Amino acid sequence: MSSPPFHLLLVEDELADALLFQDMLSEQDQEITVHHVQNGQEALDYLCEPAPGPRPHLIVLDLNMPIMNGHEFLERVKSLPEVRSIPVLVLSTSEHPSDIHRAYEGQVSGYVVKPGNYQEYMHVLETIRAYWRGLVRLPSLEEVMQGRMGF
Repeated sequence: MSSPPFHLLLVEDELADALLFQDMLSEQDQEITVHHVQNGQEALDYLCEPAPGPRPHLIVLDLNMPIMNGHEFLERVKSLPEVRSIPVLVLSTSEHPSDIHRAYEGQVSGYVVKPGNYQEYMHVLETIRAYWRGLVRLPSLEEVMQGRMGF
């Protein structure tokens, strides 16, 4: 039996990192759809446009981006009732304690430091996929879109 479709919004300015992320996930799970944007403003536009694409089950967010960085995006997205219940996972090269602290203050669901080599990165993505697709129970997209979450 196949898993239900899973929609993920990847907010990442480095095209090579985004392509690697998408390729690795597609190898692991054909039912994951990744929509990629390059900065926080593009992510907000995607989430708030009148006829948006599929509402993501999860947002994977880089912190260091042009135009609107990850911290600015978090501040904005968590202030919008219609999208603030979507979990956000930070995937960043930054190990700086102030970035980690600020991300959790911005209500992220987790913070993962990007590993330095391919094998470790593959392991991290498999762990993320297993956790968010297999272990965690998320509200249905219909409940989120109809505002029944009560958040």
